[in-house]
Amino acid sequence: MIHRKKTPIYVYFISFLSIVVVAVCVTVVLSVLSRKPKVPSVTPKSMIYFGTVCTLNLFEDGTQALYNTLFNRLEQIETEFDPARASSDISQINAAAGDHAIPVNSDITYVLRRALAYAELSGGLFDPTIGSITKLWQIGTEEAHIPNQRYIKSTLELVDYHSVVIDGDTVFLEKKGMSLDLGALVKGFAADELRKILASHHVSKAIIDLGGNIYVFGKKLDDEPWYVGIKNPENESGDPALVMQLDECSVVTSGVYERYFVQGGKRYHHIFNAKTGYPLETNLLSATIICKSSIDADALSTLVFLLGKDDGIDLISRMDGVACVFIDDNLEVTASESLKGNIDSPIYKYKIFHFK
Repeated sequence: MIHRKKTPIYVYFISFLSIVVVAVCVTVVLSVLSRKPKVPSVTPKSMIYFGTVCTLNLFEDGTQALYNTLFNRLEQIETEFDPARASSDISQINAAAGDHAIPVNSDITYVLRRALAYAELSGGLFDPTIGSITKLWQIGTEEAHIPNQRYIKSTLELVDYHSVVIDGDTVFLEKKGMSLDLGALVKGFAADELRKILASHHVSKAIIDLGGNIYVFGKKLDDEPWYVGIKNPENESGDPALVMQLDECSVVTSGVYERYFVQGGKRYHHIFNAKTGYPLETNLLSATIICKSSIDADALSTLVFLLGKDDGIDLISRMDGVACVFIDDNLEVTASESLKGNIDSPIYKYKIFHFK
């Protein structure tokens, strides 16, 4: 009979334990190898473009490389549209007015076509050739003043959107001295361009704030709505006058408090009536547009401000996916019916709402 020496039980235990440890180590190694390295997010970034502070917040998807891409696009747009920059496309178009056409890129023709469409919609009350009038008044600069009425009258002859000719990739202003001012659309266009970049990079959520032109992108955790405020016209730095609960959209406000000067006890703001050459006389303090397209929100906020509360809300009520909010000098709020239940005021004096 052959007697085999018994292996001690603790040897089996150690062997089993070694197998378990090896298996765990292999699992961890495979897990590490298969996992993409996490790039740390970058805090919100702000830079100055279009004469204002532009802030982007990409939350957990914010990498330095992506922020650079977004701000580079803003810089490109400013370079094309800045009327104070002699080399910009807009400056070259204005300088060649009445003489010859200027070749431009697709950004210019796209924004200009949108501006001309809104000029037509408003019957010329909104006009992208208002540039010669804005230069005359210089509101927003230290040289802001009330021009001589004779100069206003003669300059008004140069405000005529029908005299803008887009031919392929060229733009021509037919009257010498004409001047484009696309400031009512450029930030909206820029926000839309940034939104395209965010979507192409699969960003889950972000906030674009281009000097008050807001775009809330994507969805918050648990599908919570975005809370977006409308500035208090009486105290811009204080609590917002109104707060809205919204899904992804753009929110743009035009108001008398943005750029103005006071002379003889009267406020002269930067939103001009293209028919008179003077800042619009109105009982409105602000007009806000909410919709998916930021260029439309930008243009429409100016257009409905010019139209006034009644005509403005009538126009918006005929547009799909667009809502508006007006605050008048009695501190009463008139808003689109679609906002009912999704808008409120943290300030007691703005509690009077009319929904239409």
